[in-house]
Amino acid sequence: MGFPSPAGDYVEKSVTPNEACKWFSRPSQYLMRAGDISWRAGIKKDAILVVDAARKPQEGSIVIATVCGEFCMKRMRFYPTLSLQSLDQPDMETLIEGGDLEGEETIIVGVVTHIINDATTDEFDDIPCI
Repeated sequence: MGFPSPAGDYVEKSVTPNEACKWFSRPSQYLMRAGDISWRAGIKKDAILVVDAARKPQEGSIVIATVCGEFCMKRMRFYPTLSLQSLDQPDMETLIEGGDLEGEETIIVGVVTHIINDATTDEFDDIPCI
């Protein structure tokens, strides 16, 4: 029998990707690989996206949508009009007709909740250390 370690109060359990990304194997969550690079949204080439189909988009959320039958990543805008904004070119917007998120031409598939990038590339390294 000995004395308990004072550091015992500060022991933390290990972090898993499931806990870090709040991934609990719900049927509405799935993983996607990003095909496009988006510098402004922080999405590198071949990033893994955690998408939740049950989550409602909010102002500024990155969403996966089908526009005229093609999948795309856009930023959701509610004001001044309901639209999908390009991630890299904020001036380019796709208006959603009638204010319905589930219209004939535009369908919101899910909301991107987490972006997992490969940190071994120097893709975002504008000012490398000397």
